[in-house]
Amino acid sequence: MFKLYLILITTVLIFSGCGGSSAAPVAKPKVLPAWINAPLPSDNNQFMYGMGIESDRESAIKAALSDMIAKLGTTIESSYESNQEVQGSFSKSTIKNQIKSAVSKVKINNYNVIKSHKVSYREFAVMIETDKQKLLKGLKENLEIQKKSIVQKYNSLNGRDSLSKYNTKKELSAEASTLLPVIFIISDLDSSFDKKKNLSFVSKKQKEFLAESKKLRFFVSGNSKSSKFVQNIKNYLAQNNYKVSSSKTNSVQIKINTTDRVNRNIAVLNMNVSVFDKSQRIGGKSVILKERYNGSMASVYKNASIHLKQDIKSQGINEVIGINLKID
Repeated sequence: MFKLYLILITTVLIFSGCGGSSAAPVAKPKVLPAWINAPLPSDNNQFMYGMGIESDRESAIKAALSDMIAKLGTTIESSYESNQEVQGSFSKSTIKNQIKSAVSKVKINNYNVIKSHKVSYREFAVMIETDKQKLLKGLKENLEIQKKSIVQKYNSLNGRDSLSKYNTKKELSAEASTLLPVIFIISDLDSSFDKKKNLSFVSKKQKEFLAESKKLRFFVSGNSKSSKFVQNIKNYLAQNNYKVSSSKTNSVQIKINTTDRVNRNIAVLNMNVSVFDKSQRIGGKSVILKERYNGSMASVYKNASIHLKQDIKSQGINEVIGINLKID
């Protein structure tokens, strides 16, 4: 009986072991939605599309927006490449860089997530669409606000001095130039947009500054002790492409009056600068220059001239003589 019992137990264990060794069921591969690997829908008159895959939904949306903006930039650059219009003094490479910069700053807030899928525990995919007309409307409104601001600043220049006119028109020319890429973006999104009119606005502001820069000239003069300082200032202005005139007429006048005194072995020079536009004083400064006195005032003025030149180079002409001149 005992042997029979052992045989029965062994048989049960054998069959139990066989049952436990059966293969585990194989998991079915996860099928991805077709849209993830399919081409994006083509942008149309109403919508633009973008897609992104990142570690979470929020990051995927940001990537999709970047994808949309990158496509927009590529399209506009391609459109500009085939454009044969001359844009003032700006080269095509300059405009292309401006377009890239402007497109990268476009904010797309009116988007919808139309598809989303968690690919894995570390990947999330989304597809977004944005209303192109709403985006276009915002760009147009901002363009008109900027143009209006430029016109208002320009109109405020009546009766202002030559330096103020030069400085402001220089600013407005640069500000108007930043509108070029925006104009190209809008014209690419809207074929009915009056691109020529808006490009003419930019070109006009550039020409107005060029005309003002041709009018700006300086007349630099001084007393007998100021001759070297006068030459320092003339040289600096000429080297920076500003006109130095031999006539006071229609010139910004920089007048220098220098006095000196010797205190033991130190020579103290007081260089008094006055800047006028016609009869209106528009700047100036009193500059103290100290040099070691070795018995020769000629040597003192020579060294002071060298140091003034160094100060102008390191501090700028505005700081040294008290004027307000926008220099590139």
